[in-house]
Amino acid sequence: MYLIGLLRLLSYTPINLLIFEGDCILVDVLSQNRTLDFYNTQATQYVAETIDLDVSNIRNLFLKFIPESGHILDLGCGSGRDSRFFLDYGYSVTAVDASSELAKYASEVIGKTVENRSFQELDYSDKFDGIWACASLLHCPKSEMHAVIQRITKALKASGIIYMSFKYGEGERVDERGRFFSDYTEANISKTIAEHADLQIVELFTESKPLRSGFQTWLNVFARKHVK
Repeated sequence: MYLIGLLRLLSYTPINLLIFEGDCILVDVLSQNRTLDFYNTQATQYVAETIDLDVSNIRNLFLKFIPESGHILDLGCGSGRDSRFFLDYGYSVTAVDASSELAKYASEVIGKTVENRSFQELDYSDKFDGIWACASLLHCPKSEMHAVIQRITKALKASGIIYMSFKYGEGERVDERGRFFSDYTEANISKTIAEHADLQIVELFTESKPLRSGFQTWLNVFARKHVK
């Protein structure tokens, strides 16, 4: 009965692989599955919650690293809020999102096609002056993060910058909405980035911001691609 109940519980999470070891079930959680279901079915609600969020302090810090008219990849663009801002200020923008419904919505917001693809499908090379991954890579399983960072690094031009934000904490989890999250602290994101010789952290800090009925602590990471 315990096993049946646990399997029913796991059916509400995005599952890629189940491995049985005695009484334990190890779950390799894949972000596309139930997480994408949420963003595709609740796109209107999610856009309403995020379209007017003020991220100007982080965005302005990011733009200090980007040359005038530079090319930005908005990785996991969501509502298109930040892509629209970048375009309005004269930057070239490529916007992508793994949610087909959010990609459609954001395309209308920014007036150009948003590519519908996941982190794992990035295939750019030396193309972007900066990559803006605001509250998006937090849906990438830690087992896949190194491969995704390799793709991101390849996509950046020499001296290009990547901005990433994560919810502050340890481990992986599924929230009350059924979305998968990988949480990070300063120590474990530093360790993850350090395993990529082409990237170096240039800014790393936390901040607390309102989120629905409470506050959320965020970990903000800026890393630069080394010049070779």
